[in-house]
Amino acid sequence: MKQEVEVLRVLRVPPMGKLVVEFRGTRYNNISEVAEENVRRFLLTAAGELVDFSGGYQMLVNEGLAPPVAAAAGQAAEGESLSEQQARFLASLEAGKVATTVEKKVPTVLPGISKPNPTPSQALNPVEQIDAILQRYLAADPELVNRSIHLRQHPAGGLQIDVDGQSYQHPREIEDQRIQMLIKKAVKEWESS
Repeated sequence: MKQEVEVLRVLRVPPMGKLVVEFRGTRYNNISEVAEENVRRFLLTAAGELVDFSGGYQMLVNEGLAPPVAAAAGQAAEGESLSEQQARFLASLEAGKVATTVEKKVPTVLPGISKPNPTPSQALNPVEQIDAILQRYLAADPELVNRSIHLRQHPAGGLQIDVDGQSYQHPREIEDQRIQMLIKKAVKEWESS
C-alpha cells in the first residue's frame, strides 16, 4: 500500500509575503534557526529536491530567479561535476553565504522622501518598458546604482544592451553575472505584467 507522507509545509505569511517553513509543528524563517543537526540536514535535502523538481539550479538562474552558482558560492573548480557544484551550493546555503531572501528597497530622492516605483507606460515600446523595470532594479542595488546600464531598440532592429559604454546584443555576452540576472528578472517581470 502506498502511503504519502507530508515532508514539510511552506507558507507565505502576510503582510510582506515572506515564506516560512513548518516542520513537525515548528515554523522557521531561516535555516539558521534550526538547532537540531538532523532536522537541518533534512530540510536542506528537501530544499535540494525542490531545486531538482524545478529542473535544476541552472533553470532558476536562466529564469532570473537565482544567482549563478559561480557568483553565489565562488567560482567552480576546473572539472568539478554538477553534483559537486550542487553540494558546494547547499553547503554555502547552510553556512549562510548566499542570501535566501531578497529585500525590496525603494529608491530615495532625498533622505526620508521616497520616490514611487515607476510603472512601465503603455506608450513605451516593449524594450523601453523592460528598461524602465531594469532601472528600478538598478536604483535599488547599491553596487550597480551608479553604473550606466540601459536596454535600447537597436536602429537596425533587435536589442542593444549598453553597459558603461560597451554594447551587447544578448545578456549572456555581459561578463557581470549580476547584470545578466537583473536583465532576466526585468524581462520576467515585464512578461508577467
